[in-house]
Amino acid sequence: MHFNVSTCYGMQIILYLSRNSRIISSTELSETLHISQRYILHIAKKLRDGSLIETHIGTHGGYTLNTEASCISVYDVIFLLEGDTHIPNCMNNCDCNTLYSALFEMKNCMDTYFKALTFDQMAKNDMSGKNAEILSLVEDVVNL
Repeated sequence: MHFNVSTCYGMQIILYLSRNSRIISSTELSETLHISQRYILHIAKKLRDGSLIETHIGTHGGYTLNTEASCISVYDVIFLLEGDTHIPNCMNNCDCNTLYSALFEMKNCMDTYFKALTFDQMAKNDMSGKNAEILSLVEDVVNL
């Protein structure tokens, strides 16, 4: 799996906003995250259009989360910036049902993991117990 740089930066922006309960300027995001301000504005527009963040206009303007960090999953950001992952069918005449099934199962496991992983958990660095809980959800999907 390969994520675009924009997706990684989008996750960094959401994580930073999750850790700060105030309006954060694009300048602060740029300086703190070491991302050009122009790129911050580009990604922030997509995050705003996807209703994950709010834009505040004015001298003390910037960005805040549009909802609680506990309501934003990693999957939300990935889906917004990457789209849905797709497992292609083989173009040749081989018997790929087994391979396709395995890849489809892997996609379901990753989607389950990313949907369960929220930004409030990451903002609190509360991953120790949560990883076990999330992995248990993934095991449930595999055992269906």
